[in-house]
Amino acid sequence: MKAIYDTLSVAGKEIRLIAADRGALAVLLILPVLLGSLFAGLNLMLVTEEGNPNILLNVALVNEDSDVFGEEVAKSILNIDELDVRILTNVSDAEQRVTEGEVAAAIIIPADFSEKIDSYSPTEIEVIVDPAEPESASIVTGIMNQVVAEVTVWGEIQYGIRTIMGESDLLANANPEELRSIEAQNLGVIMTQLNELRRNPAIAVISENLEGAKVEGGIELFITFLFPAFTVMFIFFIVGTESSSLLQEREAGTLRRLLAAPIPRWTVIAGKMLAYGLLVCLQVVILFTLGYVLFDITLGRDPFALVVITITVAFVAVSLGMLVAAFARTSSQADNVGMILAFVMAGIGGAFPLWPPIFRSGGFIGTLSKFTPHAHALEGYYSVMAENAGLAQILPQLGFLWLMGLVFFLIAVWRFKFE
Repeated sequence: MKAIYDTLSVAGKEIRLIAADRGALAVLLILPVLLGSLFAGLNLMLVTEEGNPNILLNVALVNEDSDVFGEEVAKSILNIDELDVRILTNVSDAEQRVTEGEVAAAIIIPADFSEKIDSYSPTEIEVIVDPAEPESASIVTGIMNQVVAEVTVWGEIQYGIRTIMGESDLLANANPEELRSIEAQNLGVIMTQLNELRRNPAIAVISENLEGAKVEGGIELFITFLFPAFTVMFIFFIVGTESSSLLQEREAGTLRRLLAAPIPRWTVIAGKMLAYGLLVCLQVVILFTLGYVLFDITLGRDPFALVVITITVAFVAVSLGMLVAAFARTSSQADNVGMILAFVMAGIGGAFPLWPPIFRSGGFIGTLSKFTPHAHALEGYYSVMAENAGLAQILPQLGFLWLMGLVFFLIAVWRFKFE
């Protein structure tokens, strides 16, 4: 019990010293919050509410067909958020706008568009594009293919209804007006059911990992990677702070006086490591809470796994801080070495917000990243948060991290000189 009390006493003293260093707290707590919020906010600005790229291309629309299918296509185009549509009355004006670069493309709905669909004859919508903007042309063409596909379904169903009605003897005595009315009623019922199925599909397609856990995609996936990346990066900034603080105490003689007290040396080390480990846990709680509240990042289904990996990463970081203190000659040197290590390992380990993450890529860099604690920490966090992995699935990452932390710790204890 006395050893535990001594360890907590040393940790309490160290926490008071950490709290007094506002500059270090700003780097460790405030800076990652600001950067995480900035990067997440900028990425979210590039997408629409549905998570699709907010392209916002300028296009011209000429609808020469005043019948039902032409109107439906025009209405669909006007409702597309990614397009800024200018309605024009003639084709030559639209072509001129494309030539002058005012619009990226011109969409022309021909006058006989509805008539052709109504008679089940081939027809087409013309897209006039600027050759200097092939990417824009590809985007507009892709969007129009989706729009036309909807109308094609409508035309196919209408033709099917008309064919059945024509071959049925039940409507042989109906006049043309009655046939059109019955046809419209049947078409309306079928399209209503199709729209309901589109909103609530009977078959849903989901993405899962090999363990059967649902995998998110798009911007949500990147934001869920972004916050652990910044968290792991700034966790290891504690290496320089911890090592320089320890050497400052040795240089000032306070460490010698502390060792003169009737307490074991290991409790001094354990207390200091505990204090900085708690600071790491605070970093994680602040950043993940911010991401969850403001950016709706997922935290997975196993909170215990998040706790275990956070404690593990904290142990590795503070052990590395002790290792740097064991080999550095001065507190200034320890601070510089710790900062350099933090940046280099963050880059190699994939803690910079790049996609796809380095630790999941192949080649030399992908292999090299596996030798850093950052890569295994990020793999663990990302698997739990984005892929709903449990503690059992991240045991390989936890094992590597604990092994690395123990190596750092044992070398530091063997090499460190208290005086």
